Amino acid sequence: MKYLTSLFWILVYGQVLGYIGSALTSSSYKPQTALIVSVIFTIVFWILAACLESSDSKKE
Repeated sequence: MKYLTSLFWILVYGQVLGYIGSALTSSSYKPQTALIVSVIFTIVFWILAACLESSDSKKE
């Protein structure tokens, strides 16, 4: 369940940041690009969380 929640919020925030970023750089907003970047960030976030979780369990 935590993965679905994090996926949902990362996708929402990714779209918002993509929209704001395109407005600040005066470029066109492309939801597909923001979606791809959000999915890549989500995968990196999950891998990082798994690595940190496994290193914490080794210390105990």
